Amino acid sequence: MQKSDLSLFLELSNIPTTSFYEDLVSDFIKLKLREYEVEYIEDKWGNIEVFLNGETDKEIVYISHMDHPGFEITDKISKNLFKAKTLGGLPKLCDSENSKVKIINQNKKIKGNLIINNEESNSNKFRFTNSDRWLNKEFVMIELDDDNINYPCPVVFDLPTPKVHKDEIITPVADDLAGCSLILETLNILKNTKTNYSIRAIFSRAEEVGLLGARLIAKSKRISKESIIVSIETSSELPGAVSGSGPIIRTGDRASTFDNSGEIILLSSVKELLKEEKNFKFQRQLMNLGGCEATAFSAFGYKVTGISLPLINWHNANQDGSVEPERISITDYQNALNIMTKVGNLDIVENKDYYKSLIEIPDEAQRLEIRRNNA
Repeated sequence: MQKSDLSLFLELSNIPTTSFYEDLVSDFIKLKLREYEVEYIEDKWGNIEVFLNGETDKEIVYISHMDHPGFEITDKISKNLFKAKTLGGLPKLCDSENSKVKIINQNKKIKGNLIINNEESNSNKFRFTNSDRWLNKEFVMIELDDDNINYPCPVVFDLPTPKVHKDEIITPVADDLAGCSLILETLNILKNTKTNYSIRAIFSRAEEVGLLGARLIAKSKRISKESIIVSIETSSELPGAVSGSGPIIRTGDRASTFDNSGEIILLSSVKELLKEEKNFKFQRQLMNLGGCEATAFSAFGYKVTGISLPLINWHNANQDGSVEPERISITDYQNALNIMTKVGNLDIVENKDYYKSLIEIPDEAQRLEIRRNNA
């Protein structure tokens, strides 16, 4: 089985990112692809796409997103006080607890903290009004230790650098840089392998503010409708989807259930892995707290499925709504990598083969035939 040394994810997850400001993550991914000598394209929206030719035109598309919830400074209120727009779901207590933040994409490090803003109203379209989980303010106030900034500019939580503790990786950003890292490692492993499936990889933008990058790609129709879209994500722990118990074969999200023809490919990969290691850990669950890019493609008629890592402190929110680093299990990460790479060794999975034991009716079923007495 494949075993990552985790260095790629530890490096990648230390890079600050938020919606519309994924440049540093994008640059890192492109640098790694060049190091791996894997060709890529960058579309007009800034999404990155890679294609590995297989022995057939049957295609698996792994997709993850390069952004994470954060803020965008939009206006200056006074000397060191700025107004910022929220980007995605953020911990509900982050402003009332004066959470520490930092500006990214600047030549110098500028730090500050959120402060309570009771005057700003939400627009009618704000997603998190009256939310019991996320900050229900469209705008926040940020006090910086330097007023010499160019805006608009991105702001993220100022959290400790990633570290490994026992079976966990504790990091500022697991969602969804864990998915990006898994796809990068998969590409590097499969790049010189003869695979039956063709493998496409997409690193998308602005997922946290409405799946924007994925929706644009799906609408463009540049991906064949015969392809299987596999969302590689993290998603909040749920009963039956517990961190450390294995990656989740995701049967759906908050918006929709996924496609069986995609799921049986992932389950076939798991079946092969169980032959190698009978205690291989995985889970199967409907992860209905959040949406993911599979749904964006499903809306445009694609066949979709997903792999998800159970996430602790989803969007940096602990159970009380305070800001903390995100946490994922190393076991879950390693096993997800094995599922993804093992797909490259599979024969093409056909429904008739996967369900062979059900399709072939045993002789014993003849006992069910009703025998009627002739009148």
